[in-house]
Amino acid sequence: MSASEIIIVRSLTESDMGLFSAHRKATTSKQRAIALTTVAAEQLLHPSVVKAKGAEFDCICLFGGVTNRESRIINKGGKNWRMGGRQLAGEVFAGLDSKDFALIRSVRHNDSTSPILLTFVGRRSHRFIQAGLAVTFENQLHQSVAIFQDDSAEFETLAELFPSVPAKIAVQRSLQQAAFL
Repeated sequence: MSASEIIIVRSLTESDMGLFSAHRKATTSKQRAIALTTVAAEQLLHPSVVKAKGAEFDCICLFGGVTNRESRIINKGGKNWRMGGRQLAGEVFAGLDSKDFALIRSVRHNDSTSPILLTFVGRRSHRFIQAGLAVTFENQLHQSVAIFQDDSAEFETLAELFPSVPAKIAVQRSLQQAAFL
């Protein structure tokens, strides 16, 4: 039996935009992370990671033609949970703005042994998909976040649009890890 999955939909806010180098000069936020609610963190992270207030995760970011794979930390700094790490570089990210979406797909209660897929959906690059998400989730977002379990209709719809970790990317990482053994 495979582990259950979740998809967290985050409507990006102005403070999230510091994660992207293309927005760094224009944003007033010093934050280089995407904020998560405590409820989202408790669904995403294994209880031991929640207790430790964070861990590093293999994170695959997809947007347009850009694929970025690197370790990203999810931690609780003060009262807030954040998914951070190095800035995402590339002019393609200039096409994102607040009210666009970040979709975080992972096994539920990830203990850092499974990769996390982070897919961005922007008005400029995915006009109809972004508009559909905005209308569909406007009443389901709480503090700019909605969480969908793999047994929900919303999860099924999102999973069709945004599949899990692409096999060719997962295989590349496995081959890289094997080279170090």
